[in-house]
Amino acid sequence: MARLGRCCSFLLLLLLLLLLLLLPGPCRAPPAPPPAAPPCGLRSVSVGVGALGLGYPSPETVVFRYCGGGCPAPPTLHGLALGAVLGPGGPGGGPCCRPTRYEDVAFLDSGLRWQRLPRLSAGACACLG
Repeated sequence: MARLGRCCSFLLLLLLLLLLLLLPGPCRAPPAPPPAAPPCGLRSVSVGVGALGLGYPSPETVVFRYCGGGCPAPPTLHGLALGAVLGPGGPGGGPCCRPTRYEDVAFLDSGLRWQRLPRLSAGACACLG
């Protein structure tokens, strides 16, 4: 009979531990928030001139700057309606990280001539829209 009592005590303890693990309580840490997207800002990548797809033959590498990152914004009626019409994964109707200023890029082509591409790279970024 004592053996049955130990078995029941063990099961009762196991049940209590399971309940403590499943129930939220003040001792449990809240779930970690999802990682935030980096804020809107200027990014850069080194790229071969030929990879730009503009038809310039050159062995040169240039620094191409672009805008990237998130633009947090409170929900708007337009954004809510757009999400309902287009479904999840569609555009949210909020602001986008866009260039506010552009810069020229210059390089030496394979014929040893300087080429200047006006307004090729972003110079500054902001959340627009």
